[in-house]
Amino acid sequence: MSISWGLVGILFLVSFLFFGAFVFVALRNEKGSNKKASQLYGQYFGKKINKHRANLFLQKSYVQFIRLPIISSYTMKIRKRLEALHSYDEYALRRETMKITFVTLGLISFLVLGLILISRDFIMTFWILLGAVVFNGMMIDTFVNRVEDRILKKSIIMFEDNRHHFQRLKNVEEALYEAVQTAPNEAAVHGKRIYEILSSEDQKNQLESYYEVAPNRYYKIFAGIAFLISEYGDRMVKTGSMYLHAISELVKEINNEILWRDRLTYLLKRLTTIAVAPVLFMNLLEDWARKYFPTMSDFYESKMGLLAEVVFLALVLICYLILKKMLENQQTRYMGSKKRLMWEKKLYEIKPIRWIIDRLKPGRHKRSHFKLTMLLKDANSPLTIEWLFIQRVTAAVACFIFLVTLAIYMHSMTTQDVLNNPLRGAGIYGRLSPDEVIKAQEKTDFDRLVIQDLKNAENVTPDLIIQRVSQITGNSGNDSGVIMSANRIYEKYTIIQNEYFKWWELVICLAFTLLAYNIPVWFLMLQKKLRHMEMQNEVDQFHTIISILSNFERVDVETILEWMERLAIIFKEPLKNCLNNYSGGQAVALDQLMIDAPFESFVRIVQKLQLATEKIPVLQAFDDLENSREYHAERKKEHINRTIDQKVTWGSITGFLPFGYLIFIYLVLPMLYLSMVQMTGSMKQITNL
Repeated sequence: MSISWGLVGILFLVSFLFFGAFVFVALRNEKGSNKKASQLYGQYFGKKINKHRANLFLQKSYVQFIRLPIISSYTMKIRKRLEALHSYDEYALRRETMKITFVTLGLISFLVLGLILISRDFIMTFWILLGAVVFNGMMIDTFVNRVEDRILKKSIIMFEDNRHHFQRLKNVEEALYEAVQTAPNEAAVHGKRIYEILSSEDQKNQLESYYEVAPNRYYKIFAGIAFLISEYGDRMVKTGSMYLHAISELVKEINNEILWRDRLTYLLKRLTTIAVAPVLFMNLLEDWARKYFPTMSDFYESKMGLLAEVVFLALVLICYLILKKMLENQQTRYMGSKKRLMWEKKLYEIKPIRWIIDRLKPGRHKRSHFKLTMLLKDANSPLTIEWLFIQRVTAAVACFIFLVTLAIYMHSMTTQDVLNNPLRGAGIYGRLSPDEVIKAQEKTDFDRLVIQDLKNAENVTPDLIIQRVSQITGNSGNDSGVIMSANRIYEKYTIIQNEYFKWWELVICLAFTLLAYNIPVWFLMLQKKLRHMEMQNEVDQFHTIISILSNFERVDVETILEWMERLAIIFKEPLKNCLNNYSGGQAVALDQLMIDAPFESFVRIVQKLQLATEKIPVLQAFDDLENSREYHAERKKEHINRTIDQKVTWGSITGFLPFGYLIFIYLVLPMLYLSMVQMTGSMKQITNL
């Protein structure tokens, strides 16, 4: 099946008109209703375009886009990804949202239409659309990560300016005010908000509110340290001013974060492209194989060929998801996950579905319930047990429906191929001549006529087919041509009669459904593994914040735990439980914290906190942090390098796996198998001669 050129032209025309309508609607109010559209076009796209007008265009586009039914959902999805980064700048939030929306929609639309124009095949069109969804998610992640990186880099400028002004003014509020005046807009917005908090009467409550919307952990640290210095004052320690030392450590952490993200993105980002790119070359490779090895057409048009294609595309999707998990930023995942996980909750609120899920999930007192609960905690997932089973059931049902539909379609495809394909079994030693193709088509039409005539017949035998062929052709039943035709038709008839949904196919569908049922759990295990690789990074960040806080005379263990919980991602839940139980007994709460998070480096921190609650001050408990600062810095660098190397190794295997499958499984192995079958058949013919 193919798509006509007229349909492709209509798709291009509709796409162009649709996009043009967006632009016109976004610009229609710019100079009043009496201005012509050509004037608006000249204003926005002429030679004198400037940054202000481009931003104004994006703002007006946003207002119009959120009024459109389908586009509004897409736009709001991107906005939610950016809300944490532009909490106090609605203008910038809308601008960045529309930038990403225009770029992603434009590229996806033209890429999809271009590929459809090249393939013109309905099945390939389906996979192109599915790939467009994957590519769209990849593009959004790329642009959002760029915004995050830009905020980190701009923040360094503001923090260093604040440090410079504090050395001159010796006042936190005034230094911050001066730094905000010259800071880039992305950082100045948050700096201004922190200045307003420090200048307000209700500092603590407003500070807690800011912690909920801060773009990253570094702004939380900066806001908290600025508050402590403003409240209790600065003093000199071994490393100099506490505030200046804290800002230096903060800038150092941001620089390490930027280097880590840049290196990981550089090494893994191209692997995502490599994993998805083979989809674009699948049709080209298939056409090449059909041209130079005609017998490959039998494979690609058979059930096994379709199955190999489906497995390949599923492999590409799985590899992409794995690489996306490796590239995923922990900070963004934690802050945005709860907003994304709404469909599970809505499905669970439907009574019939809730009834099914409540009977599938294990009871609270069963071991499996405890293991799944711990897995969710270890993977830092916001899912509940019920929501996890919603995902598992949804994956299983979707997989079962897809496989049953695929099996039925494969049987139908084989039947149509047997009835209508004149080149079936044409051979590997070259293409048929035009006369041979005409004769093959005549044979195929004749065979189809006889098979359709036998459709309602019972107990079809070779003798019955010989009789029918003899009646149609008018030749004797003993004629060699009649017998050869009858044997050929009987072989085709037997193949068609066997093309029905069999019981063992149902078993295979159920087996793969069981695998799909466990996929959400396996992804949680993968997330747990990746999370374990990043635990030491978070512990090192705890060391940094503890080295800063321990210099404050009024800081106690509970305050340190509050800061750790506020900044934590991986250890957030254990720390939150510890704080909830802290008033009931410090020793018991800290002991339970070590049980809930038995990571060696983290346990060592908790043990020192236990000493600080019983025998010695916080500063003495963590005095080794200052003495072994260089060692911890080198160890952190080595750990980050090792983590990146591990991710790159596994990422490389995952990224090149689809390419290897396409070459060896989709091309080489079928070619070798069909060549051996063809050679065996030729040897038999030679032996008979």
